[in-house]
Amino acid sequence: MAITAQQIQAAEAVQRAAAHDGAPQVRLVAGPGTGKSFSIEERVCWLLGQGILPRSVAVVSFTRASSIELRNRIHGYCINHNQPNGADVRVSTLHSLALRLLRAAGLLHYPADPLVLDNWELENVFDAEFGHSNGLGKTRREEIRREHEAFWSTGQWAPPNYIPPDPPITPAERAAFNGFHGPRTQTYSCVLPGEIVRQCLDHILAGNLDPVALIHLQHLIVDEYQDLNPVDQQFVDEVIGRGVVTFVAGDDD
Repeated sequence: MAITAQQIQAAEAVQRAAAHDGAPQVRLVAGPGTGKSFSIEERVCWLLGQGILPRSVAVVSFTRASSIELRNRIHGYCINHNQPNGADVRVSTLHSLALRLLRAAGLLHYPADPLVLDNWELENVFDAEFGHSNGLGKTRREEIRREHEAFWSTGQWAPPNYIPPDPPITPAERAAFNGFHGPRTQTYSCVLPGEIVRQCLDHILAGNLDPVALIHLQHLIVDEYQDLNPVDQQFVDEVIGRGVVTFVAGDDD
């Protein structure tokens, strides 16, 4: 049975109502294909129409590809609705937002402006050199790195959602990774995706970094909230605690 025009109008009315919600924290939970991205586009357009400055709005999505797609959608939607400033709204991954905050706070202690490594760079540059330096094969060197990423993402070793490899990572392998990681990230001015949000959160908790003061953040919009790990969620909670209006959208699975 085809969807009627009346049903489409009713769904859009619900989506707009969510996008225009003026509560300090709004959580939109719905299944795939139900219009969450549309609500985010309308949310940005509505905020700009309320006189909110583009630089005070940050939109984050889970992956680099999804953030690029969402950025293009938001920019196109704003143009179609006579909001040319939509192109000035920052749309990125949470990693990129954390990197931006650390850079603004002067807390990136690298010899050059660092970049977050993508999957290809992790496998073919970082992991490859780590494995070569320590006589490790492709599978084992990835397992050692993933153990550290699980720790960075949760704050604990062997968290419940982490499946340890067989055989387990040894203390010697963990020490080898730590000995490789620090100097190489400094040499190449690179950051592993799993560590950057953790670094930023640690500085927020220590009182070294204030997102509101540093980048004038007033509104945080989070796409694919269900994919955030515990440290990502704590980062969002800390931002909320500093008075930032937060709009999160995620699937109900």
